[in-house]
Amino acid sequence: MASRLLFYLLCALILSNCKKEKVEPYSVTHTLTVDGTDGGTVNSVGGNYSTGAEVRLIATPNNYYQFTGWSNGSTENPLVLTIDRDINLVANFVKKNFSLNVLITGEGNVEEQIIASGKGTDYTAESQIRLTANALEGWEFSSWSGDQNSNENPIEVTLNSTKTIMATFVENADEVETSENQGIILAADGPGDTYALITSVLAPGYNPIETPDCNHTEFGNHIDEVYDEILQKHVFQFHIHPTPDNDRCINFDRQRNEIKTYDQSPENLLGSENETVIYTWKFKLAEGFQSSPKFTHIHQLKSVGGNYSSMPMYTLTTRKSNPDRLELRYAETDQQITLKQTDLAPLINRWITVRETIQYSTNGHYTIELTDVISGASLFTYTNENSINWRPAAEFVRPKWGVYRSLIYSEDLRDEIVRFADFQIIEMP
Repeated sequence: MASRLLFYLLCALILSNCKKEKVEPYSVTHTLTVDGTDGGTVNSVGGNYSTGAEVRLIATPNNYYQFTGWSNGSTENPLVLTIDRDINLVANFVKKNFSLNVLITGEGNVEEQIIASGKGTDYTAESQIRLTANALEGWEFSSWSGDQNSNENPIEVTLNSTKTIMATFVENADEVETSENQGIILAADGPGDTYALITSVLAPGYNPIETPDCNHTEFGNHIDEVYDEILQKHVFQFHIHPTPDNDRCINFDRQRNEIKTYDQSPENLLGSENETVIYTWKFKLAEGFQSSPKFTHIHQLKSVGGNYSSMPMYTLTTRKSNPDRLELRYAETDQQITLKQTDLAPLINRWITVRETIQYSTNGHYTIELTDVISGASLFTYTNENSINWRPAAEFVRPKWGVYRSLIYSEDLRDEIVRFADFQIIEMP
């Protein structure tokens, strides 16, 4: 009995001193291979990863290209992958498409011939198109204007953005005069004499410029010209400062830096009753652009004459809010309403083309569209086919462009530079 008990005690002692063997988990690795097609790059080419590892992939398109998705069907960018197997992944890029809009004034047509890749009315980026203007009998080609200015025929256009080009034909005559519906274009041509350039187009011999220069003479001209790397041409810069700038030394609760047409301007720059007018221009709001919570106008159509001349008919304004927004405002009489608004953020730090068409009538139509100059994407549109666009006792309607903002909440504002380019007014026959 004692020997059996001793046996059991020895067995228990041996078992208590035994160590359990630690089993290490089996580590599995997988291979991730990443590639980009022509037109862009990816931040990683892949590698070997353990099961469960997360990899963040970012596809970056080259100029004039856009990312369309991954070969696994995902369009997320960045894309976060959880590695659980061998993966081969390709980032797909395609060239952007840009539109070429050809307008014609007078009697003639324009032939479009593809020199480089592209087809249809939408062409792939960097397509080269030869435009040939063909005048009809009794007319002759005069010039190209819009996004390309030239008297040569034909011309070659490289599409690195959506472009609008107008071919102007004039009647044959010993002395050809500019017809009233040919319109004008005001484009920057380089530093110096900026005020003289603006005046020569909008109101020769008069003063179509409203600036805060009078109270800020040490700054110099509040409108100048610089070369823009994106548009690859000279553009106008409108400067405005919360202090000491004001409204032309007239009003001190607001400030403006604007250009306009008015009663001293040529007749073809003023909107008349039952006339249809197209206004086009480009603008760029700088990164960090700050709006007043009251108003920050960048464009107005103002009726002159009658009881409501102090209230603009149409206004494009930005406003501090949550989030900041762009508003299209309208006033039939002396009360404004907001026709449409949109988040301002997608419009910041990019060149925007505005095309505004209005029939000046008590039963008229109005359309405005904002598009991204580089991608051609539509960012804001509004149309009304039956709107009151002519006021009682009105004499004419005139456009204004620039920066006109309230100073009531000046702490919300900063020194701003707003860029504008290629103002155009076209009266339709």
